[in-house]
Amino acid sequence: MKVLSMGDRIRPGAYALRARFARSVLLLDHADRALFVVDRAIGPGPLNLVVADPNAFVSGDSLAIPRRADAPRFDSRLPRLDRAARARLLRTLASALPRHAPPASLVSLFAPAKALPRLQASRDALFQKAFGLFAAGRLAAGVKLIRGCGEGLTPSGDDFLCGWMLALRLRRIPAPLPTILKSARGGNRVSNAFLEMAAQGRVNVAVKNLLQAPSAARVHAVCGFGHSSGADLLCGLRYGL
Repeated sequence: MKVLSMGDRIRPGAYALRARFARSVLLLDHADRALFVVDRAIGPGPLNLVVADPNAFVSGDSLAIPRRADAPRFDSRLPRLDRAARARLLRTLASALPRHAPPASLVSLFAPAKALPRLQASRDALFQKAFGLFAAGRLAAGVKLIRGCGEGLTPSGDDFLCGWMLALRLRRIPAPLPTILKSARGGNRVSNAFLEMAAQGRVNVAVKNLLQAPSAARVHAVCGFGHSSGADLLCGLRYGL
């Protein structure tokens, strides 16, 4: 089966199967580095190997990535945005996120509903407490407060932190990144992989398209990832901008 795209942060070596999903397969190497074999609908990313049928491509319990793979490489680097471009992106997020983000996502931090479910209200209160810690200069404590917060393959707190780190990269403020990354790492290996990529300024194709030419349609496309993962990442991006 032909490889349609190979992420530029995939390392060669042997990977072991960890989980199968409808449109993707997760594998890890001996150092717990992640590889995602995904279909066209998910598309290219720094750690994504795009094929027509991921579960057929990974038919066994392991996969070997050669040093020289014959596949198109996806460039996952963040585009460079000047002040005006960042302001345009922020305006797009501010107007489009309330319309396209799932109600259960972190968009309620920016567009509060009159009455939130109890768990969501408690989650948002935790984030507001973390924001207070950030404002007081207690960066590590705030990050640890929201790390792993939420449900799903990648919890909302981890997705938010990814978006925040991307914003710091876009604003060329790298100094807080090591502290955020160190404090954000936990026991979720998928989250850890995404956090590492965000700290390095690496993004998937949907996020890159949005950054290059912001639009409501492209916000909607990112919000389509996961239960609320894409929207939560964009909430972190908005906060960071």
